[in-house]
Amino acid sequence: MRARQARIVREQETMALLESDAPADLLRKALAGVGWDLGSWQLASLHHRPGAGVTGIFSVQVRRTRRPRGRSSTAPVPAYACITSCAVPHQADGVVVFHRRGTDALAVWAHPSDPLLPGLPLALDQERATALAFGPGRDPRATVLGLRSYRPLRRAVVLAENGEERRYLKILRRNGAGPLADRHRMLRAAGVPAPVVAGEPVRDVVAMHPAPGTPFAELLMRDGAAEVDPQALVEVLRSLPRAVLSLPVRPPWAARVRDYGEGAVAALPAQADRIRRLAAGIDEVVRSSDGGPLVPTHGDFYEGNLLITDGAVSGLLDVDALGPGRLVDDLSCFLGHIAVLPGLHAGYTHVPEALLRFLRAFDSAVDPVALRSRAAAVSLTLIAGARRSGADGGGAPEAVSRLEVAEQFLEEARSLDARRGGGA
Repeated sequence: MRARQARIVREQETMALLESDAPADLLRKALAGVGWDLGSWQLASLHHRPGAGVTGIFSVQVRRTRRPRGRSSTAPVPAYACITSCAVPHQADGVVVFHRRGTDALAVWAHPSDPLLPGLPLALDQERATALAFGPGRDPRATVLGLRSYRPLRRAVVLAENGEERRYLKILRRNGAGPLADRHRMLRAAGVPAPVVAGEPVRDVVAMHPAPGTPFAELLMRDGAAEVDPQALVEVLRSLPRAVLSLPVRPPWAARVRDYGEGAVAALPAQADRIRRLAAGIDEVVRSSDGGPLVPTHGDFYEGNLLITDGAVSGLLDVDALGPGRLVDDLSCFLGHIAVLPGLHAGYTHVPEALLRFLRAFDSAVDPVALRSRAAAVSLTLIAGARRSGADGGGAPEAVSRLEVAEQFLEEARSLDARRGGGA
């Protein structure tokens, strides 16, 4: 318990440090080591993984001071740099490690030289990315590359466009691309609409064809996804092949709700007692409710990973976490994510009504108490992500709205449990 509390304190101290003026000196020294002079800088986003560490992504403006030995003179000008307390290889190219009293060691690198994503520079290099995405013979000058998502030290997605054709390049940790490509092929063989792999992975980068359909989030904003029968989501999950059960087990979000509660405390320190009571309450109901049998699961089933055509799922994205689990955890992941959308954007006016529609339908597929308690856990995990929603750090209203969503889910779970005599 003492070790856990000490880790929590260190991570909170690191977050405070990354949000202060202290990063300027770290960024300046690290960039100077690879031939750049730091001009202006600003914290763009903060990523907290309870138990693993904290990473800040900083937007930077730099100018070349010299050409570092062994580096190409055509190396791109870095627009971002990262500072992390997560464990990284200390000998990784371009990474500078600083040991600071009272906090974890901090590693710094200029994007895209992520020490755990060796394929990221390839995916952002016009010539090499063109060959991987579209094959030989394509003019790399006609390729446009755009970084669509980036989770430092974990994964990234780059969109490559050449004429009318598009490919998504997914960048994973070392030795992760082959197993991911195999997952896609397994799903496709079973008739599950995962994206088609465009070829063999190169340097842990997988090229994929776009999946068809309209993003689920767009439908939610339009009319609450009125055309989508909630049973269509249950059906696509039940269509996952039995072979998925042979993959490694990944614990669901609810399994670490107390740790994620500490991430929420870092986002809303004034609500620390309230959040810790909530996390403890969620944990209690999750443990006492019926999670159901072990079945094939997606592992990260939410609106951002779903494409829809004519009311059916036509694209099931991001299958990295595919593996054995409980149906209730996939369904609660979906509910916990869509429930917080109105606090993210005013355009999601139809979501409350849609949430009730999906919630009632899912109640017939899994235990209603387990569903709501786990949805509460998912919403709680999303609080920390709201901490930097504005340049002035004005993420508190969004974070509070997510806290309120989690509390509402837990209240409903307890009410249902009490009505049937559970008393959790």
